[in-house]
Amino acid sequence: LTSDNGPWLSYGNHAGNTGGLREGKGTSFEGGVRVPCLMRWKGTIPAGSVCSQLAATIDVLPTVAQLCGAELPSRKIDGVDISSLLTNPGAKKSPRDHMAYYYHTNSLEAVRKDHWKLVFPHTHRTYKKNPPGQNGWPGAQPSDTIGLSLYDLRTDPGETLDLKSEFPKVVDELKTLADQYRKELGDELTGQPGSERRPAAQVP
Repeated sequence: LTSDNGPWLSYGNHAGNTGGLREGKGTSFEGGVRVPCLMRWKGTIPAGSVCSQLAATIDVLPTVAQLCGAELPSRKIDGVDISSLLTNPGAKKSPRDHMAYYYHTNSLEAVRKDHWKLVFPHTHRTYKKNPPGQNGWPGAQPSDTIGLSLYDLRTDPGETLDLKSEFPKVVDELKTLADQYRKELGDELTGQPGSERRPAAQVP
């Protein structure tokens, strides 16, 4: 049981909450993309265990394929096998060590490697400028902007303290990672088309 995005905070008492993470649905901040995931597999996943490692819903396909002995598609996919986290939720290292945060317009808004997250300048939805709605009616969702920012999610999951000046080497490393994503998947913010983008598959 999981979700594809964080809560729609403009709906107030119908919205849920992010537990202190920044912003919510429709943003690339942790409140918009970090969600709970509950799994139960008697005899395989230790009951009551907690896993805090990085994983994504795109990892479900390769994980299920591995567990049932199925072959993966011949075309490249972005998910990784995280079955090791199911059997050992306390693992200190995930098979996934980085993640790209794309908005639906194919804009690369942030990249993460381990506990470091680099956010690129962009305009985003914000829930911080207006009171939320109530009883099923949404409040306003104005826009805000952010400049280049580096966050240590290990100590600052709320993304409140920009550390780019203190860790320039980390910024450079994450910029290199972002450039690789842009080369392959494109980025509307920088006008790069992406060498590996292709139309979605269609079922006759």
